[in-house]
Amino acid sequence: MAVGPAQATLLLGVAILLTALYLQTESFVGPQIRAIALQSLLLGGLLTVLAAEQGSLVLAILAGLTVGIRALLLPYTLTRQAAAFRLPERELRAGRRVRGHALAAVLLAVVGGGLYLEVIGPAFGHPDGVIPFLLLLEGLLLMASRSNALVRVIAYLEEENAVVLLGALMAAGFPILVESVVLLDLFGVVLTAGFLSLHRTATGVPEEGFVEELTG
Repeated sequence: MAVGPAQATLLLGVAILLTALYLQTESFVGPQIRAIALQSLLLGGLLTVLAAEQGSLVLAILAGLTVGIRALLLPYTLTRQAAAFRLPERELRAGRRVRGHALAAVLLAVVGGGLYLEVIGPAFGHPDGVIPFLLLLEGLLLMASRSNALVRVIAYLEEENAVVLLGALMAAGFPILVESVVLLDLFGVVLTAGFLSLHRTATGVPEEGFVEELTG
């Protein structure tokens, strides 16, 4: 049985959401970086499906930017920064809290999904925005529940993915969408390199405890 564009979009959207739930359960920074890269790759695939279905050059460009910058460049930068400290990539004390994080993520997805489908979606006339809405919520939860600098950058990238997907679903065909995503990507590159370099510059050769908190 052939999979149509609508089914492919739904499957890719569910896969993206599953990567968001996985990020909540992982305390090692390395797998989290690979997970956000996979999430961005899946997002690029979803945008490609939408571009083919709608014949949209804007979405095709957006898909290329997503894969090139979010799935390849930014994860590579994060991996290099984590490896530079030469310590095990595990977030300090997060291993004891991953079960709580996972439970909170599932509850948030259930409550947020119900809220969007029953209230927010009908109010704005966009019931198909539930997946980017949940992805944004999961990114905010990841940002709020972790103290690790690298993980917070990953949470920011997840929130960006949510904004890109929401924009693609609701504002397809507008050239300003690509311009906005380029600005987000540039800001993400600057945030990733600048924020981590600032830590390195400010601390010189950090104490072992601080470095373990920064890199895992």
